[in-house]
Amino acid sequence: MLEKTKLSLSLTVYGYRRLEAAANKPALAQFIVERFNERYFQPINDSPSKHGFAIMAVACLVIETLESFYQGRADTRNVSAQMFQDFFGRDADLKVFAGGNDWFYKDIRCGILHQSETRVCWRILRKGSLLDVSGKTINAAALLDVLQRAVELYALQLQTNEVLWKNFLKKMDAVCANCQ
Repeated sequence: MLEKTKLSLSLTVYGYRRLEAAANKPALAQFIVERFNERYFQPINDSPSKHGFAIMAVACLVIETLESFYQGRADTRNVSAQMFQDFFGRDADLKVFAGGNDWFYKDIRCGILHQSETRVCWRILRKGSLLDVSGKTINAAALLDVLQRAVELYALQLQTNEVLWKNFLKKMDAVCANCQ
């Protein structure tokens, strides 16, 4: 079964395990970019009918998933809010979303994913600045672009940062275990 279970278009669980055993960091960095691109970015970018809410929902999935790779977490149950805080605190381009009151997590992520709406009058657009706090708008398309670059940066860091490498392996062990 592991020979057929795909983690991305070009890599099965079996193939991943072979690359892992060889510690082939460049190939695994390429794999992680491919996985995020085909699961998150391409479906949005290739769609002729984009909607800000769908883009934002995907952006939230990317944030939580990428942060789970950074931290080596098998899952994010009961720590989702912290995952968003940690991610926004780390990423220089997204520090504008950081803040002690978890507004993005509560009003955007939870609003969209649980109720299909934002909370506290936030609007999701596909134009304008990334974040306009006074106008309570977020440009979902711009956010997704920044997240795509964040995945590419993570893949680069993965090849030289031993802590990230170990956390990647932990996360991937959990991903592969879910395939059995």
